[in-house]
Amino acid sequence: MNAQSTQITRRNVLIASAAGTLALAARNAAAQDASKAGFSFAVYGDSRPMMYLPSKEGSPDLTQMFVEMFGLVMPEKVAKEVVEKDVKLTFDPTTKELIQVVMPFTSKSEVMTMTLDQGWVTEASVEDVKLLPGVHRTMFRLAGGEWVTREIVQDVKAGRAEFVVSSGDVVWWGNQGQTVTDSPYWKRVNDTMLKQLPPPDSDMLAAGLEGRWFIGVGNHEVWADPKIEGVLTAVPYLKKLGVTPENLIYKFDFKGARFIFLWSGKTDYRSPSNWDADRPKYAQQMTQIQAWLDEAKANGMGKAFIAFHYPVFCRSGFGAIPAADNPHKLIAAYAKDMEVIVFNGHVHTTEMFEVDGVKYLVLGGGGAEQDPTLPGRTSIKVPDDYPPDLYWKGQPPKEDYNYVLVDVVPGQKTKFTLKRFRPWSAEPYSIVELFV
Repeated sequence: MNAQSTQITRRNVLIASAAGTLALAARNAAAQDASKAGFSFAVYGDSRPMMYLPSKEGSPDLTQMFVEMFGLVMPEKVAKEVVEKDVKLTFDPTTKELIQVVMPFTSKSEVMTMTLDQGWVTEASVEDVKLLPGVHRTMFRLAGGEWVTREIVQDVKAGRAEFVVSSGDVVWWGNQGQTVTDSPYWKRVNDTMLKQLPPPDSDMLAAGLEGRWFIGVGNHEVWADPKIEGVLTAVPYLKKLGVTPENLIYKFDFKGARFIFLWSGKTDYRSPSNWDADRPKYAQQMTQIQAWLDEAKANGMGKAFIAFHYPVFCRSGFGAIPAADNPHKLIAAYAKDMEVIVFNGHVHTTEMFEVDGVKYLVLGGGGAEQDPTLPGRTSIKVPDDYPPDLYWKGQPPKEDYNYVLVDVVPGQKTKFTLKRFRPWSAEPYSIVELFV
């Protein structure tokens, strides 16, 4: 090679190197600009409908289904006796389809009436024959959850929300099928939510996110589906984030914010909010979340969003996670360095707390039955210095179907907008700004 050729080659190498450096700088600048641009997402919880009972008179026999359902709140032997004695089924005289179920509810004096159409429970009310005889309080309307789902999908399609976060309980159980193809519950989720969401955009794909819907696994997702086949067939991209039948926790980053999803357990009727997770266990999850939050802090992330099913704070229904396995102190330790928001569910009502710098949203209004609206469950015994619920503000919870739009802008406080549907209200549809 002569001197002139060598000089040309060196010049080309320098030009290529400079071009590569400029391209890398451009990509880094673009990533920084994207993280500064902000984004929005929707979050909701407890969206599962009540049981699907596609029965004609005598076929199939629903006894075992009801025994398994009552087994959530009582021993199986007792459940069988209750079902055989006290569950009353009514069938349409012409079509022979099941149209009504009357059965005991949680306490000895409560009776629940469920109305059905095409196998789905469309409405459920409860009469307490001791406290409020003759008064039937509606605690579930299928239309409420359908409204939430429809509105969320519209917001994503319109660009108002980038993606959707669920704090768990989107299906009833796995006893009638476990996957999108054989479970009526997962098929409903898929048809009304997952299939309706647009494909991920370039920002999401750049963040390694191949879908627009992310779940903190709830107790109902593992009920009769211990290997979470339903979750993994409905949203298979969670596998790339590390979710397996043995590991139900994961995290991702999006535009400078960290998202963490934990798993609080499968539920025991003797202690329905006890963190009994085993994939991994509580101590291992706390070690992992600490590492994830330390990493976010070291990388200069200003916001962390954490989703898991059982509530850290709660004043009604099942109550909060017991103190021994409650992650509040660990989570709150990071609130001085970043904005920390926690999304929970499980208790089938909406509550809101701000404790030690951490914002907690209990989002139980996604569509499940809202039993904390019933007498005797609107409030539970808590210490005198327990944090106040900033949503109901001391008033008893009422039927309230809702979801929250979260607006994230780096360097600014996160904004929370709750959209709700109250069927009983003179103003059934409203929008409320939270934490203002």
